[in-house]
Amino acid sequence: MSPPAVDRMFVTSVWLQCIIYGFNCVLFGVCMYVIFIRNKSAHWIVPLSCIFHFSMATVHIIISFLYALQGLTDPAVISVPYGSTLYFASVTALWSTMTGLYLFNVLVLHFLLIWRFYLVWNRNLVATIILLILEVGHLATALAAWGMVTHSREIDEPIALHVATGLFILNIVLTIYLTSGIAYRLWRAGADTFDLTGHNAYKPAIYTIIQCGALYTSSIVVICILRLSGQPAGLVAPYVGIQFATLTPLLLIVSLKFGVRHNET
Repeated sequence: MSPPAVDRMFVTSVWLQCIIYGFNCVLFGVCMYVIFIRNKSAHWIVPLSCIFHFSMATVHIIISFLYALQGLTDPAVISVPYGSTLYFASVTALWSTMTGLYLFNVLVLHFLLIWRFYLVWNRNLVATIILLILEVGHLATALAAWGMVTHSREIDEPIALHVATGLFILNIVLTIYLTSGIAYRLWRAGADTFDLTGHNAYKPAIYTIIQCGALYTSSIVVICILRLSGQPAGLVAPYVGIQFATLTPLLLIVSLKFGVRHNET
């Protein structure tokens, strides 16, 4: 019986990465225009986060191409029956690097959301510390799963897969909590000023935050489902996840800075 065609799945994941990375390139250019030309009063964290996330996505896709070349053209790999499939299903230095980039990108994204949560909740230290503790737990789980796989040299190591599933679920919970918490606080601020303005001034921002949060959460849900179903596609799905982790903050900044308006319902 032939092993699952992980090599084809990896090529598909690179193709999907390229599509999303194209959107990221456009959004990054718009972000730089909005931050440095149209609105020069942006907090220094905003341009720094944009540059960081885009850099992570760029490095990740470059390594993905190198990974693909190594697995599909190296004579030492392709000379072995199902060599490419076995290569992409094994733990290598490139795999560890790509996984590390994804985890680091998500970590910074969460810290960025926690910072925004801290600001909109009037610098509420108690709530922020609780979120930071949850994020430390999320990071510890990620490092544990990564360490187990690296030590065993098997991507589908059973215990590591269970830990990784818990990692993705915790990622979903944190993202939903942060997104809904920011949106709720903005809604309350708009409701408090409704009598003066006659409308909720923060409604466009609320819709934008919810939509961007839902976009990123959906990508994590797909990865989690593929992992839980035991499909081989679950092995390569996180490679696409880093592009969504970059797309979300860039899209959020562009939408908020350009003042996206939504129709009243």
